[in-house]
Amino acid sequence: MMNKFHLPIAGGPVRVAIAICGLSLLSAAVTAQTAPPAATAEAPAEVRYLPLEQLRSFYKLMPRQSSEPGVRCVGNAGTTLVLGPGRRELNIGGYRWQLSYPLKDDGKGDWLISEVDMVKLIDPVLRPTYIAERRLVRTVVIDPGHGGYDTGIDSAFVHEADFTMQLAYTLRELLVKRGFAVVLTHEQNRHLSDQQRIECANGADAAIFISLHLNSGRSDIQGIETYTAVPDSPGIPRRPANKHDAASAALAFALHSSMVNATGAHDGACRRARFSLLNSIECPAVLALVGYATHKEEGTRLATPEYREQLATAIADGVSNFAVVINPDAVLEPTPELPPEPVATPEPVAAPEPAPQPAKADAKPKNKTGRKKGSSKKPRDNKRRRNRR
Repeated sequence: MMNKFHLPIAGGPVRVAIAICGLSLLSAAVTAQTAPPAATAEAPAEVRYLPLEQLRSFYKLMPRQSSEPGVRCVGNAGTTLVLGPGRRELNIGGYRWQLSYPLKDDGKGDWLISEVDMVKLIDPVLRPTYIAERRLVRTVVIDPGHGGYDTGIDSAFVHEADFTMQLAYTLRELLVKRGFAVVLTHEQNRHLSDQQRIECANGADAAIFISLHLNSGRSDIQGIETYTAVPDSPGIPRRPANKHDAASAALAFALHSSMVNATGAHDGACRRARFSLLNSIECPAVLALVGYATHKEEGTRLATPEYREQLATAIADGVSNFAVVINPDAVLEPTPELPPEPVATPEPVAAPEPAPQPAKADAKPKNKTGRKKGSSKKPRDNKRRRNRR
């Protein structure tokens, strides 16, 4: 099982452990505190905000210089967080996120970030082993988008329902080989309602849910986008999916970073949306828009079996990565120390017996006296010769 993925750090892709954004962040947070800092009293009543300096201090991140205007950058050897230039722009370890609430100025030269984004986005990505609802991942529910008479996007390059079905088949094969149980919400490219897909997902034990789709837009837009449900926050009705807000964020980051890194596709960011399908899934769930069917180059690439295999492998790697870090036993049960192996005493090795020599082809057979037939020579009297000595 794969347990690593790429993060572009300091001049090129570097393989790092599945702590998703660097074990250095995790160890620093564990030795310092066990919970994110409380929000400031100055923040608005409806949405509470935290100073960026408080976030930087908690995760032991150092300020870094940025030549781009309107950007704040903090990081360490493990990862880097870049906020801005847009007020909803966040970059974690080289991968884009769209914040749920815009960044704000505190009027004193510092920025404020919403507590919702801190607790439901940044902390699960930086410290996935602190996610409260972690469960062992045994089953993966794959939802091929659309199907049947609902063909989805039909572009000049690729047809969405056919594409998602083939991608789901390939992904299922890869995940089964890695030891996961896999459930497809439907097979044979047939139509399912959202409610039927929800019931399939909620009926699977210890599952994660991945809905596969293509995107469409202007002919110049391309890239991969990964969605989770809108997190539980003030003024928004709570949904069944909100129980797994943190785990869904960690799953989205694992899948999104793996896909973008493996394919080299444009990073369209991890985002939040009020999709009715995601709102009702009672397990970590994402909706992956793996490319724009309406972009000439990307649409042509999506139509090839080779690129579909590449995408499926990247998703499978992301699932494996998430399963490792979300496993409660990996943290709650330390690896037992094995007793030292006994030192084996080497036994004397007997010398090998010489192989019998084959008889010569022209050798004459011997008679009972030990002489060859036809020989008149008497055998030597060895005893008499020894007595002479």
